[in-house]
Amino acid sequence: MESTPAQVAATAAINISFAWAMGVLACRLWLIGQAAPWQQAVARRLSRAMLAGLAVCTAAVFLSLWTESAIMGDVAWLDAWPVCMQMITATHYGHAGAAALALLVVAMLAHPFLYRRGLDRHYVAGMGGLLMSVAAARVVIGHGYEQGPFSVAALAQWLHLLCMALWAGIVFVAGGLVLPRVLLMEPAPSTARAAYLGAMSKWATAALAGVLATGACNAWRLLDGPGDLVSVAYGQVLLAKLLLVAIAIGLGGYNRFLGLPASLAASSLQAAQRGLRNVIAVLRIEAIALLLALVAAAILVTNAPPGH
Repeated sequence: MESTPAQVAATAAINISFAWAMGVLACRLWLIGQAAPWQQAVARRLSRAMLAGLAVCTAAVFLSLWTESAIMGDVAWLDAWPVCMQMITATHYGHAGAAALALLVVAMLAHPFLYRRGLDRHYVAGMGGLLMSVAAARVVIGHGYEQGPFSVAALAQWLHLLCMALWAGIVFVAGGLVLPRVLLMEPAPSTARAAYLGAMSKWATAALAGVLATGACNAWRLLDGPGDLVSVAYGQVLLAKLLLVAIAIGLGGYNRFLGLPASLAASSLQAAQRGLRNVIAVLRIEAIALLLALVAAAILVTNAPPGH
């Protein structure tokens, strides 16, 4: 059965908001123990950004469950409540969705409790554990779970989801929230800026390596051969996702090897500002490519691969 636009939209919203939350959490980890003025301002913005990401993800998971219930029950969308309750209580799809909802609600409640008490490391550890558990719940409704909850396929899908979310989230948060604030409050290069940019680059590279390794594993398992990339709809969407990821890799590589070094090594204030603006511009283009890749991933998740 092919997915509907409503299913794809809800799943894409889950992917994007989950990636945002992962990016916020990574940035929060990098700022532990830092006291530069821009870092304090960013930490406050990150708190609001995390809550927004969790709220959108929670709403999207619920809408995904509701939409799936309406389709499976062959009822009008507004009349899907009884079917939705039956799905939540009687199917593994519903159990996974309910678990994801419960974990996200716990995360929204834990967020202000830990953040306001200045328990930075406890905050990162606790929220990280909850987000990884949400990802595990999402895997239950994926293709990898068909081989068992502790199979290599399920593990690869879980790691792929986490790595893709981390990479995209780092790019989203850096280009849209953190670096513009750095440019505003700290125009000249500093140790704090270098530390943030270095952590961003290293983590994004590590996440990318995980995406490529687990993505190759998933493609090998789900496709009968390279010909499926052009001969079947699932493979065509996967190929589009791969092309978008390749564009993002190229843009990320430019920033890692050219943009970031030029910004940090600038000999004048004007050159430093111009270099950081270039980094931000490239990050935002990369963010568009990754956002589209997450939409493509939503299409793949809501459709059956060849032979299934």
